[in-house]
Amino acid sequence: MNPPLSSNGKENDTGQTSRRESSPIYNRGPGRIIFALIIVNIGLLVTTITGFANDGSGQDNDFTFGRVVYQSRSSFFRGFGYRWAVDYPSADANVIRALRSVTTLKINEPKAIELTDPDLFEIPFLYILEVGALQFSQEEADVLREYLLRGGFMMVDDFHGSRQWAVWESQIKKVFPDRPIIEVPDDHPVFHCYYDFEKYPLVPGIVTIWNMTDYERDGALYGHHCRGIFDDQGRLMVLINWNVDLGDGWEHAADPIYPRKFSVIAYRLAVNYAIYAMTH
Repeated sequence: MNPPLSSNGKENDTGQTSRRESSPIYNRGPGRIIFALIIVNIGLLVTTITGFANDGSGQDNDFTFGRVVYQSRSSFFRGFGYRWAVDYPSADANVIRALRSVTTLKINEPKAIELTDPDLFEIPFLYILEVGALQFSQEEADVLREYLLRGGFMMVDDFHGSRQWAVWESQIKKVFPDRPIIEVPDDHPVFHCYYDFEKYPLVPGIVTIWNMTDYERDGALYGHHCRGIFDDQGRLMVLINWNVDLGDGWEHAADPIYPRKFSVIAYRLAVNYAIYAMTH
């Protein structure tokens, strides 16, 4: 069972000249960033990931992991803080350490950023989670549309069940009213650009581990999915991880309660996503 996907078609993009045309993402095309890869056993790396990614950073490097700061329909998450900040900052720091270990890409420190921040267009990779309570303003939607159409990439994570899907879909339609949300096929390059995945894997959150289940809310009725929104050239702009929680895999890599195999998968997917974002 799957909730209805967005209808087919594409929006009438305005084609307006951007005030941000000098930003780095405008100069990137296919193969725009070339970098070497070094072979690292992610399984061994997971056993050493703790703390903050404070080694070898710079302010003007190639890659920045940007966590989207947003308003939500309920301001606080389970009484512990803002929804955008779930797993923050440890998940971000850990995934950056993994990327530094697996690639020779020059990587900045991760950054939490609002969509209306002028520095947004300096960041090639956005991460947004808990979108089941997301609420975009029209300004945020307009800026995000421009960012994505001009070469940016956004990864969506950690939202579960049909109700949260409906909220997310209503908000991303503010950005792309007519572009379809479709399943990302198993043979798509994002699953094979470094690590090979025969099928899109399940990465459960730690809550499901505590509860000895695979899915949260009514997610078991739908299963786990990787869906996406593509530009006119077929580039994957928005990668949507639904009924999975990669952030927990990153954050809880050293937690004995959380199964190590899921952290390994979560890091491998992150490496693939980053490589795809920087080469397409």
